[in-house]
Parts: sequence; C-alpha cells; structure tokens
Amino acid sequence: MPGDTAATHPLTRGGRASGVRALARGVALFFGAFSLANSVVALRTGRTEDLWWVDLRALPGWVTGLLWLSAALLVAYAVRPSMRSWRRIATAAVCATLAAVALVNVAGFYSAWQAGRIVPAVPVPFSAIVAVGFAFVGAVAWCGREDVQPRRVETLAALAMAMLLVVVFPLAQVRFFGTTDYRREADVAVVFGARVFANGQLTTSLEDRVRTAAGLYTDGLVDMLIMSGGVGESGHDEAEVMRDRAIEFGVPERAIVVDHEGFDTDRTAANTVPLFESDGSTRVLVVSQFYHLPRIKMAYRAAGQHVYTAPAEESRPIAKTPVLVAREIPAFWLYWARSWVRDVLAE
Repeated sequence: MPGDTAATHPLTRGGRASGVRALARGVALFFGAFSLANSVVALRTGRTEDLWWVDLRALPGWVTGLLWLSAALLVAYAVRPSMRSWRRIATAAVCATLAAVALVNVAGFYSAWQAGRIVPAVPVPFSAIVAVGFAFVGAVAWCGREDVQPRRVETLAALAMAMLLVVVFPLAQVRFFGTTDYRREADVAVVFGARVFANGQLTTSLEDRVRTAAGLYTDGLVDMLIMSGGVGESGHDEAEVMRDRAIEFGVPERAIVVDHEGFDTDRTAANTVPLFESDGSTRVLVVSQFYHLPRIKMAYRAAGQHVYTAPAEESRPIAKTPVLVAREIPAFWLYWARSWVRDVLAE
C-alpha cells in the first residue's frame, strides 16, 4: 500500500500501520502542543498547567526541562513521523520517561488514598491512562521507519484524534479530579454561588454546596466560610442567601464572610485571594459541584493561590448534570486560554 511501508513489528505491519500511527500521532500532537504552550507560561511565571497530566514536582528542578524536550519531540513526531534513528530513539526515550513519571504519580495517588488525604470516586487515577498512552506512543515511535511517508488520510485521522482529545481531556479532569474529595483541615472554605429562585429558595446545587461547607465547619475542618455570589435574575443576593442558609445549618454568623461580587468563577478567585492574604490564610478549601472544580482550581492557580477541592455532596440527582458537564469543555479551555494570554502578554 503506498505510503505504508511494512515493518516486521506487529505495531507497524501491513494495513494496521496507518491507523496505529494516526492514533499515536494524534496523542503526541495534543499533549505536545499543550505542553509547549504551558512551557511558555512557565518561563514567565514559573507555573505550568502540565500538572493536569503529569506532575514533575517531586523530581529535581533540572528535570522540568524534559517537558520542553518532550513537547518538541512529540509535535515533531506528529507532524513528521518519518524519523532518522536519533529522533526515533529520542522520541521513544522521552515517551518512556513520561510514562515512568506518570507511574510515579499513580503510586502517589494510592499512597495519598491509603493515608486518607484523598477520597477518590474513581479507583484508578488519570495518571494511569497517561502512562499507558505514552507507553503506546513510545512503542509506535520506536518501531517507526525512516522511509515511511504517511498518506493524507492518516494525517487527517491524526488531527481528528487530537481534536477528540480536546473534548475528552476536560471531561477526564471532571471525572477523575473533580470527583475526588481533598477535604482536610484548612483555614477557610470558599463556597461558590449559583442560582437562587425568585421566592428566595436555593436551587438543589446551591443547597448542596452550602450544606457541604457547613459540614466542613461543624466537623472542625475550617474556622471560616466565605460565601461568594452576586445578584442574579431573581433579584436575590446569592451570597446573602447562602449565608442565611449556612446559619440555619448551625454555622455562627461571625464565622461567615460574604463576597457580594462573585459574579463568576474568575471574579470569585480574584476577590477572595486578597482576603486570604489579609487574614493569613494559607490552606484553603473550595466547595462546588464536581464538574465545576477543575475550572475553579485553574482560576485559583492563575491567581497564584493553591486550593484543595471538596465536591458538594449530592442530596439528589440533578437532571441537567450532563448539560452542565458538557458546558465545562469549552469553559475549561476558555479559562486556560485566558490565563495563558494574561501571563504571556503581561507587561
């Protein structure tokens, strides 16, 4: 078949070769491009959003340079899979290294779970999928041939795979990270607002958030709650309604701070970080629905604040949850892009 040079290895044999390469190239293109973009921010701020897929913080500082090298090699492989021996070996080596680091992250996940520092809803971490994915890409790259010239259909399939990952990646964060409970002793918990009905009643989502946060206080995990919201279409101030409901749950008014201008996730992060700094709060919990938590984490990271997330405990299923989860796909990338532009173009 033109453009599909047969090799002796099963990964690159016969008619399967083009499809296997397209899959590997698509994975390489997505993670390579994402990591390259994050590395630009890391140069300016020292912060990298690569933590969403691989955590290198436990390794020596110089190892973080691996992300630049791996990103460049992954994009190069995605664009031009026909490689000379040195690039084939280098690409396979960085993939093997990233897979190994992901396995270290897997071990860290199970260690934290065993120690009671996290309570995951999914017993397998996202890092395990990353490890398998990079082992696969590395194996396909290792078995590549210098004389392979992929057909256009293969390249289009690789692009389609990369675009699919643009959709799947935020969903994976919602499913794996968002549903994991990181609650622990903290100085303060921030509760994110949601719609209030015209009669002043809280929606189920907001009720669940406030009840969960009140539980954090009554369990002695936090000393203060920050209720953040704005005036919605109903005319009610969400933050005040949240405060009043928390008092009904047994939280004293003196332990509640109200942020009246938390109109969206970014605004709440911007409003509350100065409060943490003025009060000397260093350990912060945030409470919202599981699908919202990855975006919240990203907003606080952009604001320079590390937070721990606690998903709201559901009192009953919410019919609109699939729609709300789907909405987080563009929202995740919007918040990522907005943060990237601010950091890169900052004077």
